[in-house]
Amino acid sequence: MLASYILEILNDNDVFKPDTLLEIQTDVNTLLTSEYEPYLEDDLYDRLADRVIEWHLAKKGPIKRTINQNLYR
Repeated sequence: MLASYILEILNDNDVFKPDTLLEIQTDVNTLLTSEYEPYLEDDLYDRLADRVIEWHLAKKGPIKRTINQNLYR
């Protein structure tokens, strides 16, 4: 659920160039298709974390969302 959310938010043509969007989609797809063994290398997570920060800076802050009752905290 959270990987899909990251893809939804970061798939932003106003912030990222097409090659970066493809990289984001590929990285998130890797997470979503790692059904039996989680992806454990740092590279993918580091890239996505960098993209989240880039998006945050471009948008000048986070977006407010309602609490999703399907997420357990």
